[in-house]
Amino acid sequence: MIISHKIKSYNLQIVSNYAGGGGYQIGFVYLYGENKSYIGHLGIIKDGQTLPENRLYLNGVLNIYFHETELQSILDTLRNENPVLIKFNKDSKWGAIETNKEPVGDGELAA
Repeated sequence: MIISHKIKSYNLQIVSNYAGGGGYQIGFVYLYGENKSYIGHLGIIKDGQTLPENRLYLNGVLNIYFHETELQSILDTLRNENPVLIKFNKDSKWGAIETNKEPVGDGELAA
């Protein structure tokens, strides 16, 4: 079963000497849905380290983990795309950030 939430806003926290994520977590991207409801966070783990298992808590909060090399792509997607969804597969425990279908060759508007 796949759980999906539309992300309406986010905030970023980069941390130093944080013991979470096996001691290799360097940041969080906190995600919020409708009415500023907390969806969960993306845990950012140092490159080369094993990612912790993605989690869905009983209260519905998600913890999805990515390596630091993915952070720029994640932030670019959150800043420039709409809508953006977070998805989690309860059976296989994969997590994803995704957009809806977009036209091919649409490009970005000139400033």
